[in-house]
Amino acid sequence: MNEEIENIEPQTARPKFLSVLCILTFVFTSLGCLSSLITPLFAPLFREFIENAPNYDEAVMAESMRVIEAGWGYYLLTLLFNLGSLTGAILMWKLNKNGFHFYALSNSAMLFLPTLFLGISISWFAILFTASFIGMYAVHLKVMK
Repeated sequence: MNEEIENIEPQTARPKFLSVLCILTFVFTSLGCLSSLITPLFAPLFREFIENAPNYDEAVMAESMRVIEAGWGYYLLTLLFNLGSLTGAILMWKLNKNGFHFYALSNSAMLFLPTLFLGISISWFAILFTASFIGMYAVHLKVMK
């Protein structure tokens, strides 16, 4: 019996900051999944709402309209990558290092979707935001197995 107790590895505690990052990812990827399902369903309604706005400027809103009318193919890929990101966060919550790779690949791929499908340039804010989250997760790789 004592041998069994000695062979048990101590549980590594999840750092609080990693917990915060995972919770933020749970919230935002869940919203992303929901958006990927709702936007194509209500695209005509969103288009009408934007066109009837008092500040509507067709040149300024052109990229937004392309995103709204992107279609099911684009939004299914967005849903797939959001689910990959969510899977990665769940694995990292459990201190599984493979979760980092799921998360990093999914979010990196999501950066290029608007460019590849819609011809919209990647925003520097999106690059900075994605890179910062990947970097913050990478700091915790040493506690993951």
